[in-house]
Amino acid sequence: MAKKGRFSEFGEAIRNFWNSPGIPSFIEILEKGLDKELFFDPDRTDSQIPKEDLPIDFRLRQSGFARKLYEKLFPVSHVFRITHRYGREFLDNFMPLAAENYIGRGSYKFVYTLPWNQVVKIGKSKLPSDPIFGSLYKEVQNNLERYLKTEEIGLMHHLQKSAWGESKRDEIRFKFARLGLERLHYWKLKSLIPDLVLPTRFFMGLRFRRSPFGIPVVTLTPCDNQNLLPGKHLKEFIRLNEKVRQNPIQDALFPKWKLNFDTHRFGIISKSKLKKIALDFHRVIEVTRYLAQEEKLIFDIHSENIIITIPDFELKIFDYHVFDEHLYEPSKENPSPEVDHINLIKEFVSSFELG
Repeated sequence: MAKKGRFSEFGEAIRNFWNSPGIPSFIEILEKGLDKELFFDPDRTDSQIPKEDLPIDFRLRQSGFARKLYEKLFPVSHVFRITHRYGREFLDNFMPLAAENYIGRGSYKFVYTLPWNQVVKIGKSKLPSDPIFGSLYKEVQNNLERYLKTEEIGLMHHLQKSAWGESKRDEIRFKFARLGLERLHYWKLKSLIPDLVLPTRFFMGLRFRRSPFGIPVVTLTPCDNQNLLPGKHLKEFIRLNEKVRQNPIQDALFPKWKLNFDTHRFGIISKSKLKKIALDFHRVIEVTRYLAQEEKLIFDIHSENIIITIPDFELKIFDYHVFDEHLYEPSKENPSPEVDHINLIKEFVSSFELG
């Protein structure tokens, strides 16, 4: 109860904070320190992290025939950050892209490495019916001035003026609202476990592809970028050597394995490091429980969202999405959907055998 009370007080403090006069804006708070955190020297490309040290899930890199053909015919070229200055659209922060820099895709983004040990994540096209656009999206949609910078709102209006048709203007607004939504999802976690969440800058991007006819294919889409860390996805530390007993049909069609943590797979992890990882996992559990109980939101955490850095062996979360509770189907064992996430983490931590 003490922990729940602590998080409840924290949530109340944040709500009061929003309503206090004379405070920095949401985005000012969100981006404080990012210039320092994400600083890079464009003239230094001599210390690239080796590809074998990156948290790459090669299964996520694979695409079907149609997608591979499309990428061949319309290869990515670069992405710019686009904003509104001098009364018109303004491009800056050139980021070169290439097929060999593609390192993965999630449900909502394509991920590319940059030459300066950072990644850029390029938003996929999504329909408004996607479950990510729930109550938090409505909050952003109704308060765009809170979640977008002044120049981003200026850009949105500028683009809408030159758009043909109401549907195109709605599509532009939808993309900018999605940018604000990404920031809000990030803030939900960053405000509760700031040291575990990778610093992230969100921006509206203009992605370019080269067509076979020499005409560039340009797409306006929300993007974000982060520093690239050497490490491995959580799932890469898992040793599947103990099967969970089910009924014969489930064993044959849907086998389940106990999640055992392999402490020697990428170097020997000391007991003190394991204790720190276990403590951080328990903090993630508390945040997951708080969001579910106090805000009716499910932190959609999976092993693909977490890395353990090498050689420091620290827990880091680099992908952030929260969904409305009612969009999740509870399982037979757990009537509350967040319990499935919590139990998975607990099972994993118990394999540390720390007592």
